[in-house]
Parts: sequence; C-alpha cells; structure tokens
Amino acid sequence: MDHLNHDITAKIATLESQQQQLKKQVSLAHAIDDINARTQPSVDPMALYHANMQAFKQYIPDIYQSFVNYQPVKFELAKIAEVLHLVDVDDNLVLGENYFRDSLIDFEQYRVNPQLARIDFAEEIDSVCDFIHVKYLNQFIRALQGINQKHKAEFVLPEAVNLMVCFGLGLGYFLPEMLSKHSVKRLYIYEPENDFFYASLFTLDWADILQRLDDSGSSLHLCLGADEDVFFQDISYELMTKGRYDSTFSFCYQHYQTEQTNRALEKFNQQNFHVAFGLGFFDDSLMALAHQYHTLNNHVPLLAKVEPLPECETRSVFILGNGPSLDEHIDYIRENRDKVLLVSGGTTIRALQQYGITPDFHLEMERTKVTYTVLKSVDDDAYLKSIPLLTLNTVTPDVLNLFDRSLMGLKLQEPSTEIILNAELGCDSDNVTQLIFANPTVSNLALSYFTRMGFKNIYLFGVDLGFSGEAHHSKKSIYYNQSGEDKLLFDKKALSGFLSPGNHVDEVETTMIFQMSAKGMGELLDFYPDVKCYNLGNGIKIKNAIPTYQADVELTDEVFDKAEFVNRMLAHYSADTQVLAQQYSAILEQDIFADFVDEMIVIIKSPVLSRYDALEQLHQQFKLLNSQLNTKHAFLVELLNGTLQHCHAALIKMLLLPATAEQGLIYYQQGLNIYINYLEAAKVKYKRELFEVDQTDISDTWK
Repeated sequence: MDHLNHDITAKIATLESQQQQLKKQVSLAHAIDDINARTQPSVDPMALYHANMQAFKQYIPDIYQSFVNYQPVKFELAKIAEVLHLVDVDDNLVLGENYFRDSLIDFEQYRVNPQLARIDFAEEIDSVCDFIHVKYLNQFIRALQGINQKHKAEFVLPEAVNLMVCFGLGLGYFLPEMLSKHSVKRLYIYEPENDFFYASLFTLDWADILQRLDDSGSSLHLCLGADEDVFFQDISYELMTKGRYDSTFSFCYQHYQTEQTNRALEKFNQQNFHVAFGLGFFDDSLMALAHQYHTLNNHVPLLAKVEPLPECETRSVFILGNGPSLDEHIDYIRENRDKVLLVSGGTTIRALQQYGITPDFHLEMERTKVTYTVLKSVDDDAYLKSIPLLTLNTVTPDVLNLFDRSLMGLKLQEPSTEIILNAELGCDSDNVTQLIFANPTVSNLALSYFTRMGFKNIYLFGVDLGFSGEAHHSKKSIYYNQSGEDKLLFDKKALSGFLSPGNHVDEVETTMIFQMSAKGMGELLDFYPDVKCYNLGNGIKIKNAIPTYQADVELTDEVFDKAEFVNRMLAHYSADTQVLAQQYSAILEQDIFADFVDEMIVIIKSPVLSRYDALEQLHQQFKLLNSQLNTKHAFLVELLNGTLQHCHAALIKMLLLPATAEQGLIYYQQGLNIYINYLEAAKVKYKRELFEVDQTDISDTWK
C-alpha cells in the first residue's frame, strides 16, 4: 500500500509540474502578443542624453566624468528608417533589425524561466561541539528542502528581486520593462562595451531609472568596459561590502551573447562560491574570543611589527604539506634539511615524525580541541616540545601547552583581532601586526608567516591541494594506518567535486576549500612580487608559484646554525603581551553583546506587507550591524557577520522561491522564527561561554 501511495503522489507531482509549465507558456504567449503590438517609442536623442548626463552627475558622478567627453570607438548610433540602431564601423547592424521588440521578448522569456547563480548550504551532522549555528542552520536547510520541492515547477521571476546581475546592457530597452514589473533591490549591470553604454545615453531614460531606484531605496552598480577578471573582482567587492548573502541567490540575465559576456557569466557561476563561503559563524568566533583571552593571560607573544631580519632574505624555506607528493620528496627533504628551514603544517607533523624528521617550525590554525587531539596522536610529547609553534590567535591554549615555544599571529576578520587593533579601545597594539591570506588551510598560514618575516625563497613540498591519483594525503600521516590502508577519515569522493589546472599535471581533482586555499596563496604572492615561490607538488596549480622539479632546485651549500637562527627569529618577531592581556580582559567583561543583539531582533520583528519590504528589512539589519564598523564595538561585526549572512541567505530563498508573494511571506515569517531563536540562543551562549576553552573530545577518531 505504501508503494501505491508513493506512485500516486509522484504522478500528482508530475501532473502539477506539467500544469505549471503550461501556465507559464500561456502567460508567455500573451505577453509576446502584447509586445508585437507595440511600436518603439520615438525620443529626442540629444534631449535624452543631456537629461541623462545631469542625472548621472547627481547620482553617480564617476559615470558622468567618464562619458561627458566620450567618443565612440567601435560602435555608434545611426538612424535607419526613422529608428535608432547600433552599428559598427562598416554600418552593419549590431543588435538586429527588430532589436526593440526582440529585447523585450527575450526578457519576457527570462521572466518565466529565470536563471540563477545559486548556492545551497549542506546539512551537517549534529555538532559534537554543540554549535548552535549548526543546529539552527540545519533547521533552515530542512525547511528549504520542502519549499524547494513544492515550488520548483512554478518558479518565476518574483515581483521583488534581491539581486539582478545583467550580463550585457545593449541599448537597455529591457530595463524599463524590468523595473516597471519588478522591484529590484540591487541592480548590477556588466557591460563590456563602453560604446554600448554610451549609446544607451541617447536611447534610454536613465534619469527616470535613477530616480525610480533612488525613491525605492534600491541601488545601481555599473561595471563598464571590463574583462571577466575585472568584472569578478568588482562584483565580489560589491557583494562583500554590501551583503554577501545575495551571492547565494543571484538572478543572472544575459541580455546578449558574446565571447566576453559568456566568459563573465561562466566565471561568476564557477567562482561565486569564493564570495559566498568563508563567512565564519558565531560559535567559532566566540571560541576564538575565549582562546585569545587565555593565551594573552598566559603571555604567549604576538607577531611583532618589525623589519625582517636581514638573513631571512637569503635563507631558503621548505613548507611541507601533507599532500600525497610529500612521500615522493621525502629523501630530498632529508638530504637538504641542514641547508634550509623546514616548516610543517597541521597533520604533516605525524608523517614527518614517522619519517624521523624534526621540522624547525610547526604551524597550526584550527581553533577546536580537535587540533590538540591530532597532535597528541603523534604520541611523542618530547618531539612536539622541541619544535617552536607558529599559530593564529584563535587556537586553543591546550595546543600551545604542547610546545615549549610559541608565537601567535593575528588573523584578519576575527573579533579578538578587532579588539586588539581597534584604536578607539586603546589597546597597546602599536607593536603587533596581522597576517593576510592566512586561511583556509595551514599551508596558507605558513606562506603568510614566512613572507611576512621577509623570506624570499620558498619551496612547497606536499602542498598539493588536489589529487592526481588515488591517495589524498601522505601515506605516513594520520589518515592511513601503519599498513598504509586508508582510515576513511577524509571522504575524498564526497569532497572532490571540482577540477582545476594542475602543477606538473594537466588537471587535478580538488575540493572547494583547496581551491580557495590555492587562490589565497596566489593572491598573497601578488603582495610579495619579489618572493620566489617554487611548487614541487603534483597537485593544483598556484598562481605566482613556479612549477619546479627537484633537479631544478638551486640551494646554497652553506650549512648554518639553525638552532641559533631560530632562537633569534623568535626573539626578533615576538611582541610582549602582558599589558595587552589586561586591556583585552577588561574590554571583554563589558556586557554589550546582548543589548546589540536585541536591537537586531527588534528590526526583524516589525511586520512586513510585501516581499520588497522583507528585503528592505534584511538590508536594514545588515546596515545596523555594519554601522559598528570603525567604532569601538567593531568586534561585534566579526562576531555576528557569519550568522547574519547565512541566515539572510536562507531567508531570501524562503521568501522568493514561491510564485506568490503571500506564500513567500508565510515562509519568510517561519524563517524569521528560526533566526530569532538563533539570536536568542547566541545571547545565552555568549554569557555562559565567553571565557571557556573548547573541550570537544573526539580522540577516538584519530587513533
């Protein structure tokens, strides 16, 4: 009987989907009939141009300055049969003979079948760390799964749009149509041809568009004359500064197809996750606040703001990752260990210990006690104590207690870092510096540390960040047993759903995190053009890292006193933290978190009557949080930013997936209840665990 019920349900769902598609087709046919009955309105091009330029001078002065004396290069307007057309230098029509009607029909087709750049967060198992973020995000994800299934067939461009990204503008005839039928909160237009935009100043009532967007509290961003790389940098910055949550549900309308707009759209679809992820979350940030409190009170030094030691410029560094290719290079590493500094990161330490190699520095970055558990699995306390530790200021003090000598670097976008460096709070921090591009993997941290300390010759071994064979880590590492059998601690099949250009190989499988790691390392090296970074691995290709084979490595034959040099490095790069510890503790004890969260809750408890009002409500909460930037309470932004971004991303989907505003608002309210519960739980946890070190114990997993 259950099987019969399932079959009936499936057939009903299929019929309902077919009905929705038929409904869309009928609606589209009527709309096309109406468009075909319309004639292109006549305009006074020069009057329109002057009005538009004055409007841009008022609203977007940079556009006015760029086009006030502009001269077309490849394309210009020409009147053909009393109609304005865009033509090339040979007077060929560029956009078609019936461009006005064609553009409206094309947009009407998009309205009934909108294309999205969409990213969905995956449900996680209940956290052994008791993370409230996981608990409430899972509630959102489960709710969205049901909404998705129920409404996917009826999905159309909603009357309220959170973010519309237009790939190509042409003469822009679709824009008035879009804005008359849809309230667009954020409108981003990418037009690679400056000539096209300039022509639109004579054909499109930009003055009315700008006024309409301003009156409704909407925003317009124009990216003109750029290639796909500049476009992606531009839209990434726009999203990161004005709300990354929109990046997980972005409406993408490609007005015309050229190689340039195709490449831009493809890059956005493929790389958008770099913007959407890496947000952090409340529990993680709270843990880091507590860990910084304890490490400062234990007087662990911070990385000092000093000029590099002169010797760093000529010494070579081997950064040793735990990738499969580490095993291939281990003999070479052993043979040259006295000529270079050996630097291990994360789980590499277990492999090196098995190989009988002691690195000159070890690095860790993860904040939960899992790191402590993994290090204890090395089962050699004396070995660990003999190695200096370089770490981030987020790491649990339990990890630092395993090492006799330690140094912490300040991580960007952490509430603890914000407190220490915030000038208005008056912390004694003039002598400390922060690390850039120090995550998401410990290899990023190692490269960040040693470039900051002035090293110019850096070699990457086992920093694969991808897989060209079956192995996913060194066979001597914690991921394999003594017989070389996989302990299944790393689910390669589930995680490696990406392909990237390889180093020494054409292509490698990789993960999202590893892609982000490679991108970050390449961008870090942009900051240090005089650094020569050599990549000897068989993994992912890293921008600015030189693919190198062992035979091509040229090391000096000089053997130096590494113990003495390491001691001098630690003394030189260490900033005392005794005064800072007292100041940091006093700031944390001020109870401002709960009051601010209450302000956030007040905003989303106000009733909304439309989907656009709901989008505006979320925007107002985003503005409230970001109003704390550049104030003495800026650490609140880093503490709550990940929570807001994840929850807003889910709420927008619940709001906009249904075809009707009424149903969308019902789901939105259900989502707000989850969000408010999350924020209330955050207040309780903050007060209860502000000074608590993470005690998560999963030691059995790593044995």
